[in-house]
Amino acid sequence: MSQKVVIVGSGVFGMSTALWMLEERPGKYNVTILEKCETVPAPDAASTDINKIVRAGDYEDPALAKLSVDAVKFWKRPDWEGTYHESGVMCLAGDDPAGRAYVDGSMNNCIAMDLGPTRIETPEEIKKHFPAGLKTGAFPQRTGYFNKQGGWAEAARAIEVGHKRILAAGGVIRGGCEAVSFQKTGKKVTGVVLKSGEVVTADLVLVAAGAWTPSLLASPSISCFLPPVVATGQVVAMIKLTPEEYNIQTQAPVVFNLDDGYYIFPPTKDRIVKMAIHGAGYTNTVAHGGKVSVPRTKLTPGAENGAIPVEAVRKIRQHLADHYPELAKKPFVDTRLCWYCDTVTGDWLIDYHPDYENLVIATGGSGHAFKFAPNIGREILAIIERNGDAEFRDRFSFSPSENVGADVRNGVRKEIVVNDLATTTDLLPGAGRTAGRL
Repeated sequence: MSQKVVIVGSGVFGMSTALWMLEERPGKYNVTILEKCETVPAPDAASTDINKIVRAGDYEDPALAKLSVDAVKFWKRPDWEGTYHESGVMCLAGDDPAGRAYVDGSMNNCIAMDLGPTRIETPEEIKKHFPAGLKTGAFPQRTGYFNKQGGWAEAARAIEVGHKRILAAGGVIRGGCEAVSFQKTGKKVTGVVLKSGEVVTADLVLVAAGAWTPSLLASPSISCFLPPVVATGQVVAMIKLTPEEYNIQTQAPVVFNLDDGYYIFPPTKDRIVKMAIHGAGYTNTVAHGGKVSVPRTKLTPGAENGAIPVEAVRKIRQHLADHYPELAKKPFVDTRLCWYCDTVTGDWLIDYHPDYENLVIATGGSGHAFKFAPNIGREILAIIERNGDAEFRDRFSFSPSENVGADVRNGVRKEIVVNDLATTTDLLPGAGRTAGRL
């Protein structure tokens, strides 16, 4: 008889696990995904984005570098329907020692895996990797490497493709099903209680609710212990190109600065260029079974415009000017806070909950999980079946033996101040409003 699995959350971790259960273990698992949002994929999920970086080997940690290269092999398969685009990724850093060390370690891993990265020592060498005729910044004191492997994925479309495959394999995805509690018998979770009052029974429950995981498990009706994980909002901004600008910009690589966290993509087919800062981020702390950061998204009443802090607008525009001076003269056409679920080290949290026999937590994406959408479900399933890689079982557990760390993050985490969020005027080039003044 099939094991009845209920997955809370339809994003990367939940989707990928369902795919590996249904496609690789046909008949063994009966999978139902519960998504709180009526619209699936959820419009405010981190994974529902126009694009995400797909790094191939660009990790200082050898195990994750290897796993990322494996993910790219899956991305290239026909069943992801061309959502992956291999533009190459340029990894840079300035004088920051941690950023430099990360870039050097990443390049060494790429060399060890025969990916053929090209070392970049001078601004002139950086500029050689951009198309002729594209005006770039001076890139002073920046070094790094160019990896022709890797690029970016159409994030939202990839999630849609994954969902389609789940349905084709016999899985069920239910929108508008917000989990509010668990039905329990002793040390077993026997069902997920929905806001409607319905109980969805289960043999195994996987909570993969992304940035909503901390607030869900901290709610008084559940009150489940978690290691330190926190929802953080990361700033994202977009500009739109003219057809002429698009024709040249589309030949550019992804640029990722591993010291200050700024990254920028080639344009999408709709001529949108997205940029963001992978940093400490912002919190939105509320009283929710104790103080916990809760995502403030475009689906949050009063936050529909996706405003980001004014200070972040200024910072992201300066970064844009440093990379593409002409594009910095354009207005931002859209902004949003992309909500991560951050762990202390950047390693994911994938483990059985210590208080329950059949409750698994898969969260803590920490801003670098999407690229693993094709293969992270394999690792989650291995942990569920208690036969995963020994290193990953330890690192992703509730109590790892050491804090290895997966990433480098810049800045100091701040609380969102509503009065310091940008207005449409602040998105125009040359706007100079100071945070705290309206």
